[in-house]
Amino acid sequence: MTERAKLVLAGGLVSGLIGYATVVALVGAFNLVMGRSLFHTAALFGSAMFYGLEDPAALQIEAGPVLAFNMLHVLTFLAAGMLASWLVALAERFPAAQYFILVVLIFVAFHVFAALLLFATPLLGNGAWLIVGISGVVAAALMGWYLLTIHPLLRQELKEIPMGAVPTE
Repeated sequence: MTERAKLVLAGGLVSGLIGYATVVALVGAFNLVMGRSLFHTAALFGSAMFYGLEDPAALQIEAGPVLAFNMLHVLTFLAAGMLASWLVALAERFPAAQYFILVVLIFVAFHVFAALLLFATPLLGNGAWLIVGISGVVAAALMGWYLLTIHPLLRQELKEIPMGAVPTE
């Protein structure tokens, strides 16, 4: 396996875990501030997705739904971390692709956020956008920060080459 491939895989794994841990911590903190169980949101989503819960008032916080949702959640963040790591490595290798990659990331982020709100609002109420929005933005920022720290060439290119420009040699 090449060094570049190892960097992409390791970067994806670590950044995905950073994103997952950030969202878990922030959503858990929101739950505690709202006077609910630390596991309320995970139990709610897990019960709705895997156990057919339709009425949030009937929620019972149990290990099965919490673990099922968290497994899906961590796998989703690992996939997002791998994609982000691959795109960062691509942008580092082909600076002219940076603008395209930025547009793709914004497009994907907007649609993921919209889908989450579509499914979260009926379960969490009108405040779902705040919980999903803040935790998602903080997670994305930390994931991006980590990926930029392990890609010093990209940081240098972003400083020296305007986004989307073709480097001259």
